[in-house]
Amino acid sequence: MKTMKLFQILVLLAALGLPSLGLGQSTALKGAVDDLQKRLDAATEELSKVRSEIEAEKVPMTKQLNELDDQMIEAKKKYDEVLRIRDSRTLDVTNLKSRIKSRQDQTTYLGNQIDEYIRGFDSRLHVSEVQRYGDLLKKKQQDSANSNLTDSEKFGARLDLVNLSLERLEESVGGVVFDGTAVNNVSGVVAEGRFLMLGPLGYFASKDGRTYGLAEERVNSNEPAILNLPEEVNPQGIAETISTLEGPLPIDSTRGSAFKVEETKKTILEEFQTGGPVMWPIGGLGILAVFIGLLKWVQLARVGRPAYRDVTRFLENLDHGNQVQAEMLARKTSGPIGKMLQAVVAHYKDPASVLEESMFERVLDARTSLNSWTPFIKIAAAVEPLLGLLGTVTGMINTFKLITVFGTGDSGTFSAGISEALLTTQWGLITAIPCLLIAAFLGRKAKAAMDDMEKLGVRIMNHRNAKQQGSAGDEPPETKPKPAVTPQSSPKGGADEDMGGAPDMTPSPA
Repeated sequence: MKTMKLFQILVLLAALGLPSLGLGQSTALKGAVDDLQKRLDAATEELSKVRSEIEAEKVPMTKQLNELDDQMIEAKKKYDEVLRIRDSRTLDVTNLKSRIKSRQDQTTYLGNQIDEYIRGFDSRLHVSEVQRYGDLLKKKQQDSANSNLTDSEKFGARLDLVNLSLERLEESVGGVVFDGTAVNNVSGVVAEGRFLMLGPLGYFASKDGRTYGLAEERVNSNEPAILNLPEEVNPQGIAETISTLEGPLPIDSTRGSAFKVEETKKTILEEFQTGGPVMWPIGGLGILAVFIGLLKWVQLARVGRPAYRDVTRFLENLDHGNQVQAEMLARKTSGPIGKMLQAVVAHYKDPASVLEESMFERVLDARTSLNSWTPFIKIAAAVEPLLGLLGTVTGMINTFKLITVFGTGDSGTFSAGISEALLTTQWGLITAIPCLLIAAFLGRKAKAAMDDMEKLGVRIMNHRNAKQQGSAGDEPPETKPKPAVTPQSSPKGGADEDMGGAPDMTPSPA
């Protein structure tokens, strides 16, 4: 194509320059034109050949191009698939890492839970089982914390401890017997024998058959101690059951705590001896106050209270002048009320002031008698807590002295002072509370008796005054005696008139 364009340009230039050329030049130009024509023909022929070659090569190249396009499309598909596979693999790897992290967290959590379970299992082991499982537990716990072992090996050590605890649980349900040593609580001698674990309870029987009982933990010692049981629970059955693997066993649901609490209980005499010298005045004063209270209660319980109809019959007899019958009714009533009724019989016909004074005198005597010794009980109720406080102070002083000398390492050295301090306060309150209640009860009972006496006195005076006024109103005026005597005033200065009684009519001297 380039040759054709060059030839056309040359022809155009030749045509433009012909009019100015000469003959010589036209000849040269003609030769050049011929040469150019030849070359043009050669070029045209070459062009046709090249086109033929191109046409011949175009189909296979197009076919090859199409094949390459197909290959490129196929390769692109494979590339996309590879990308998808890569993304899928990346997502799978991410998910796998997440699952690995989750599994690691779960493993760590399970390991912590197993470690906590093992610590609890170790603490809940019976003291007699330490001899059996102590070394194995220690080794497995060391393996679970050994940094030189793999995680799988450490976790396996934990699982071994879990399996051990499950095996122990299965064995303890049906009972298991194993050899060991224990210390006799009384003699302190270490004896060899066999343990029987049945649930949470541990039993021990020595080989010689002399030592047997419940196995319990001893303070500051890894050796189990043997708690001797009372004879009423048949402790000999422990040795027989351990030797023959069948038989009765004493069961203590408190795992020995009940026997320990029972051992700490003291009698009253032992508590008084432990409490110190202040306990004796507390006890003596309390016993004396209670004894006096009982006597006063008997005294107040024996105070007679006449029934309403008995008092009515008593007054009717007095009104009709039956002194003997009234005296008999008065004597049937015991206590201060009976004495007051006897005074009424003696002075019923006397002026009202005399009768009133006689009854008031009996009331005063009864008040003194009924309230006697009650203040002593009240004083005892007030003093008992003070004595207990005194014992508390002295006990704490002794405790601090012992702490100063021996320190606080051993509580047994100053437990006596604490016992003295607490026991005196306890018994001070124990004795003071009954004394306070007894004093209040006796006071109420005495006041009730006094109120009954006062009400009875008021009734008698009202009855006497009403009878005397009725008698004076019923008498006819013409039958009334003339005052041949002069009225004499009573010692109380007219008290008879104030009480509604008749004036004292005594004959005047001639």
